[in-house]
Amino acid sequence: MTPRADNGNSGSIAARLAERGVIIPRPDLVVIGEDVPPEQIAPGAVLHPFTQLRGARTRIDAGAVIGEAGPVVIEDSWIAEGARIGTMGPVHVLRSVCGPGTVLGSGSAEDAVFLGKEVDDPAISCGLGFRVRKGSLYEEDASTAQHSDTKMTILFPWVTLGSNVNWCDLLMAGGVGPAFDQFSEVGSGAVHFNFTPRGDKATGSLFGNVPEGVYLKSPRLFIGGNGSIVGPVRMAFRCITAAGRRYHGTFGPGFHGGDEQPSPLRTEFSQDIYGSIKRVYDSQVRFIGELAALDAWYGQARPRIARGGAAREALYEAARETVRVNLAERIHQLGALAARMQRSAGLIERSDRADLRIHQHRTFADSWPKIEKSLLGYESAQREIPKALADGLDRAAAEAGLHYTRIVRALDERAVAEGSAWLRGIAERVATAELLAQVPALPGQ
Repeated sequence: MTPRADNGNSGSIAARLAERGVIIPRPDLVVIGEDVPPEQIAPGAVLHPFTQLRGARTRIDAGAVIGEAGPVVIEDSWIAEGARIGTMGPVHVLRSVCGPGTVLGSGSAEDAVFLGKEVDDPAISCGLGFRVRKGSLYEEDASTAQHSDTKMTILFPWVTLGSNVNWCDLLMAGGVGPAFDQFSEVGSGAVHFNFTPRGDKATGSLFGNVPEGVYLKSPRLFIGGNGSIVGPVRMAFRCITAAGRRYHGTFGPGFHGGDEQPSPLRTEFSQDIYGSIKRVYDSQVRFIGELAALDAWYGQARPRIARGGAAREALYEAARETVRVNLAERIHQLGALAARMQRSAGLIERSDRADLRIHQHRTFADSWPKIEKSLLGYESAQREIPKALADGLDRAAAEAGLHYTRIVRALDERAVAEGSAWLRGIAERVATAELLAQVPALPGQ
C-alpha cells in the first residue's frame, strides 16, 4: 500500500523535490510532511522508498542516503553530507544530528549527536539494533557494534563499543588513532551499572579524562567483555580489565583482575539508609569539573577548527549543547541524592545517635543549595584559550582543512602542554578543594 501524508500532498512534494535534483527513485513511496521546508532537502540527497521526513527542523544535505535497506523516519533532525541512515534495516532518528559520513545500521537515535566519520574503518557508526538515547555524543569515528544502548554518554574519537553493550552515564576517552591496537575499546557484553538499588543515579563514571584525552595522544583503555562496571568508577588511561569480572572504585594504569567473587549477601540492607557518600560525592563533583572543561573545549577550541565553515560550526554547537545536557544531568542527579540524605540521617539516628553518617548526610543535605549554585556557575571557571594552543589549531586547520582528528594530532608539545593545563585548571576551579570539603569524610576514608 502506498503511504500518504495526512494531507494527501506528500507525493507531489516528493515529485517537486525530485524535479530539482533530490534523488527519489519512487516519489509515491516517500512521505514528506508539509512542515518540512523543501529548501532544507538538498539536491543530491537520496531518499529511498518508505522514507518519512517530518518536522520543521529536518534537514538533509547533499550526498546523504536515507533508507537503502529499510524504512527510515527522520524527525526534526539534521542528516549531514555523506551520511547513510538505514544501511541494515529500519531506523528512527528523532531530534538528532548525524554529522558528515555518519552510518547508522538499524535502530533508533533520539536527542543525540554524531560528529561523523573521518576514516573508512570501522564502516559503521552504529550497527544492527542500536539505541542511542538522550545526551549521547559520539565524536569522530566513535562507534558501536550490534545491540548497544547508550544514554548520557560521551565517546571521544575512535572509542569502540562491542555488541550487547549497555554503556550509559559516562565519559570515555583514550586512544591515539583508528588502528585496532590504538583506540579505547569496550568488549561485548559489558555493562555500566548506573542505577543503584536505592533508586539514585549519582553514578557517572569517567574512563580517562578530558584535559589530556581531547588531544588524542593518551594511551587507550580496554574494558573486558561480559564485565560489570558498577558506577561511579574512575579508570585511568592504559587501564585494562579482565573479561567476566566486576569493578567498582578507582583504577590506575595496568591490568586489573576485578572481583573474584560477588559480595556476601547483606540481609541488613535498607532501601533508605545510606553508607558513607563521600566517594560518590567527590566522584560526581570531579566529573562535573571534567565536563566543564569539555564545554570550554567546544566553546573555544573546536570553533577555531570550524572557522569559516557554517555547517561545521553548527555541528560543533549541537555537540556543545549535548555536553551541557550531560552537565545538567550530573548536577540534577547529585541533587537528587542530596534530597535523600535527611531521611537517611533520621533513620540512622533512631538506632544509633553516635553514628558519624548522621552528620555527613545532614551536612550534604544542608549544603546542597550552596553546592548546586557553585556547580551551576561552571562557566565562571573557564578562562581564555592559551595562545600556543590557539595558534597551533589555526596552523593545523589551515593545513588539514576540516579533518578534526588530523588537526588535533598535529599539535606540537607546547600547544598540548599549555592546552592540557588550561583544561585541568577549569576542572579544578569547578571541583575546588573547598567544594569537595562540603561533604566530610568519615574515619578511614
